[in-house]
Amino acid sequence: MNMKNLQKLCIVLILSILAANINAQKTIYKPLDINNVEFSFDDFGSMWTFDAVPVKKYEEKYGFKADKEWLNHVQKSALQFGGGCSGSFVSADGLIMTNHHCIRGKLKGIEKDGENLMRDGFYAEKLTDERRIENQFVDQLISIIDVTDEVLKAIAKGKTDAKKIDSKDKKINDLIKKYEKKTGLTCKVVTLYNGGKYSLYAYKRYNDIRLVMAPDLQIAATGWDWDNFTYPRYELDFAFCRAYDENGKPVKVDNYFTWSEKGAASGEPIFIIGRPGNTDRLLSMKELEYYRDIRHPRVLNMLNDRYMKHFKIYQENSNLKNLETLFGVSNGRKAYAGMLIGLNDDYIMAKKHDFENKLKAKVKADEKLNKKYGHVWDEIGSVIDKIKTDPRNNKLHKSLEVLNQKLGRLIYEVYSSQIPPDATSTLRISDGVIKDYEYNGTIAPGKVTYYGLWNRYYSFGEKEYPWGLHDRWQKVPKGLDLSTPVGFASTNDMVGGNSGSAVINKKGEVVGLIHDGNLESLAGAFIFLAENNRAVATDSWGLMEALKLVYKTDRLVNELQNSKIK
Repeated sequence: MNMKNLQKLCIVLILSILAANINAQKTIYKPLDINNVEFSFDDFGSMWTFDAVPVKKYEEKYGFKADKEWLNHVQKSALQFGGGCSGSFVSADGLIMTNHHCIRGKLKGIEKDGENLMRDGFYAEKLTDERRIENQFVDQLISIIDVTDEVLKAIAKGKTDAKKIDSKDKKINDLIKKYEKKTGLTCKVVTLYNGGKYSLYAYKRYNDIRLVMAPDLQIAATGWDWDNFTYPRYELDFAFCRAYDENGKPVKVDNYFTWSEKGAASGEPIFIIGRPGNTDRLLSMKELEYYRDIRHPRVLNMLNDRYMKHFKIYQENSNLKNLETLFGVSNGRKAYAGMLIGLNDDYIMAKKHDFENKLKAKVKADEKLNKKYGHVWDEIGSVIDKIKTDPRNNKLHKSLEVLNQKLGRLIYEVYSSQIPPDATSTLRISDGVIKDYEYNGTIAPGKVTYYGLWNRYYSFGEKEYPWGLHDRWQKVPKGLDLSTPVGFASTNDMVGGNSGSAVINKKGEVVGLIHDGNLESLAGAFIFLAENNRAVATDSWGLMEALKLVYKTDRLVNELQNSKIK
């Protein structure tokens, strides 16, 4: 078999395996009558911006009032990692919590002779032992300013699609310069609803970030690609850093999350606070079909190419560095395969069709809307048909961008308070509860315990890969109750970019740390289905037990318990 045919076979196998797993878990949708499928506003998830949090909905659903003081505190306790992850302050002295995989690539740069921090982990016994991570920064969102009118006026001045985009970009750059000069903060203009709304986000940036603690790679990534995007899950994917000020001292912060040593109970309202990367829930059916039939298969084929290359490298030299590279490529391959499964799901596409058809009906019934937006779907379809034959034509892509902005403005105009914007790598809040779900003909529990970690290890013959354990983990530590929860699955809405997000309760206490979603969450790029889309997190209880009993990080434990350096 030649390499090209092998690649095609690999793609078919990936899709078949994922489809079998996902379809086995979707008994809730059978039997399916496509003609009677209806969209729900819940299909668009719950990733709300902090200037549009559905406070009344929270109060009706949970009996909890998220007032301005609470929201301001939560917003400023959260952080965005330069490089694409989330994080949060967890002490008054600038201690930061995130995922191991968010700082993993920086470990080599802070090693000293004879160390292997990827393999063995790192812990700073004293404050002076904390090591600066070069070129690492975190951003704290201070304020949000609506600049929609200014940007839309600039767009309207453009006579062609290219001119409209140029005019928009110029106005955005001008706004950034204006507000950075005015505030002294780092500013960014965020496109929401694909152009229905524009907001200026002003951030306080911390440039001196030092590593406090990172576990060994094997516990942070146990299961590797086999467990990636799955649940139940047993890894402890965490790390702690600290922000320092310009004088080289730990920063003093007023806003930070405190620690819950016993985590959250099933059914208790919990909130993910982080920066989801990207979703495409507001796209037209024509573009989703283009993704399904052409774009995503093409990307998956490219990723499979890369995977074959790095798999060969790993076979020749099976070290941790090559394994980590292979895992990174495989992560993207698995993600795109899962998204493609979603795009080929009749139930999902029927819901998307129903939303579009009902929006078209609203437009047709309103003379003003019809005049302004009535032709947008035909125009999008026409441009996409041209892109199919000329995919590298930049002019066509600019035309599609302008049309998507128009569709976004329509959706925002009609549904703004009912539908959150697509993810944009900016801070969001999402509500949910810890909850089990059906999968593989059985039920996945809302919480999993340390029993499962050693079950995996022993069941697969104590091998190094993929469920092996570092020496410090191979024996159950004295004092550890194996029934302690190590992870949980919740109905909160999240996607890639939420890695490192704190999961908090209504008291603002950390109950978990997001590191992934399940297989069903991959279709979340296009739709959120609460029946079985789950966020996957490390439990704060299990994490604290690991710090105490396995890593014996007394200084770090004391700081988390007291919310400050003791």
